[in-house]
Amino acid sequence: MKGGEKMGWWRWTTPLMVAALLSAWQFVPSQTDKVALGRTLYLRHCAACHGERGKGDGQLTKVIVPPVPDLTEGVFKLRSTPSGTLPTDDDLRRVIGEGIPATPMFGVKGLLSDEELDALVAFTKSLVPKFRTEGAGKPIAINPMPPSPELLALGRQVYAKFQCSACHGPQGDGNGPLAKTLRDSKGRPVRILSLRDARNYKNGYTPADIYRTLMTGMDGTPMPSFAGAMSEREAWALAHFVHSLIVNNPPPRREGTAIKVAFASTTTNSQGDSYQDASSLWLPLQSTWGRTGKPDALQVQAILTGRQLLLRLVWDDPTPNEGAPRPDGVAVQCPEDLMKPLPSLFWGDPQAPVRVWRWMAGRGGEVGRATGVGTMRRQSTPFEANGQWRQGQWSVVMKIPLPDGVQRLPMAFSVWDGGSGDEGERRMMTGWHWLVVEPR
Repeated sequence: MKGGEKMGWWRWTTPLMVAALLSAWQFVPSQTDKVALGRTLYLRHCAACHGERGKGDGQLTKVIVPPVPDLTEGVFKLRSTPSGTLPTDDDLRRVIGEGIPATPMFGVKGLLSDEELDALVAFTKSLVPKFRTEGAGKPIAINPMPPSPELLALGRQVYAKFQCSACHGPQGDGNGPLAKTLRDSKGRPVRILSLRDARNYKNGYTPADIYRTLMTGMDGTPMPSFAGAMSEREAWALAHFVHSLIVNNPPPRREGTAIKVAFASTTTNSQGDSYQDASSLWLPLQSTWGRTGKPDALQVQAILTGRQLLLRLVWDDPTPNEGAPRPDGVAVQCPEDLMKPLPSLFWGDPQAPVRVWRWMAGRGGEVGRATGVGTMRRQSTPFEANGQWRQGQWSVVMKIPLPDGVQRLPMAFSVWDGGSGDEGERRMMTGWHWLVVEPR
């Protein structure tokens, strides 16, 4: 090839390369765009608890237990970095994506896109002044040690040596002598939950997760970092010992479960006596206000008859409470418009309202529309729902119209046990799950 031919090739390829790079650059969102998208998502999915500016002063702050933190202070419990340092982007992505077990902060991973999750991380950091002056800490090294009888025996000794039972109890049941006296850095009571239940591990329940928590601590709480206080071998021994206490490993998923719809071959009556062919799922319930006990799960079955969806909902309740002042009840919420973004789990938002079907013992069923906390407006839509209490359980059957052609419908549930004090926003709730209608 001659020199002129080489120059000719360069003359026409260079503009094409530049044009391609410019085109690609236009599709890469700037940090400003990412923060703007994050703000929209934050206001929809987070502000009800955390407040519009992240100061922990949202509409539900007075209800939510444990207390909602002030993000602007830059104190983060759940990190992979040393105590007193800021979390990494991966830490924030993990917490926002997976949620925080044993709290009403449900995860959005699988419900929002990776781009949306990254945008939430970017906006969350924009609320924290310390991120503008300090970088994130360096993640601690995690070099797993496999479990062994000797390591478990050492872990039991370490548990005693560092007096873990003073707070967590001798068997990890959360009933240590100091448990009811503990306060966080703002003087608020701290709940010590059982280590035997995997659902209570806010920072993860695997041995590696537990090791990370031991080495980083939970800033703002009485749980210190043991980095420098115990050896790496002692920390792994304790992590394996604590993990060995868990009796429900792994815990059930709090969100994103597929509720498969069965097709009715015969007419199903109002008490759901023809649900034998419908799969049954138990969805874990989370208290918004920190109470423990039953019900801790909701059984859901779904049958399609024509365009009518029959939902059978069952939960444990030792005593029926009908009528005033605090009746038992159950509610289902779904997006009003499937073409709009996924609504806020806390009764929708102005841009993405929810339709709510609610049954209350002694009062019957009602249909409502909501655009956020405290916005429920009753509608005149006909709604059939029947409940029956028998041998310590409520069973409620709802008949809900299903939009034509829908194959996946986001659905979330709430349960009220009046005898345990549930009322209004003091309730048991699930995250968003998926109602799935498979082609016949």
